[in-house]
Amino acid sequence: MFLNVSEEAQVKLMPYLEDKAIIVLDLDDGVGKYSKMGVCSLDTSFRLLLLDQLQDKSDFGLTLDSDIGAIYIKDYSKRYLDEKMTLEIDPRLQVFKLKSPSGVLDGNVPIVDLRPEKSK
Repeated sequence: MFLNVSEEAQVKLMPYLEDKAIIVLDLDDGVGKYSKMGVCSLDTSFRLLLLDQLQDKSDFGLTLDSDIGAIYIKDYSKRYLDEKMTLEIDPRLQVFKLKSPSGVLDGNVPIVDLRPEKSK
């Protein structure tokens, strides 16, 4: 499984990568240490979580290969993803969009920075 990160998305993520942040593509389903609540709708909702090197990643047992390195995911969220996924910027709204050849999976993927203040 591979996540293609568009050039525009890479530019937006570069400051976090330069800070050595861990990137997690989190299925926001209310499960896990970093999820406060799930989305109560028929939509599938993802978030990009930013963690530092020492924060707990035990909820995220798999990694996706990508243009920017390993991206962590929950084991079971793999069922929502195709073999080839793309993370890009919506040109009109300037938000991250997660899609595959099958269509758009999530049209608004927010960045949530969960790193402690001192590591930002």
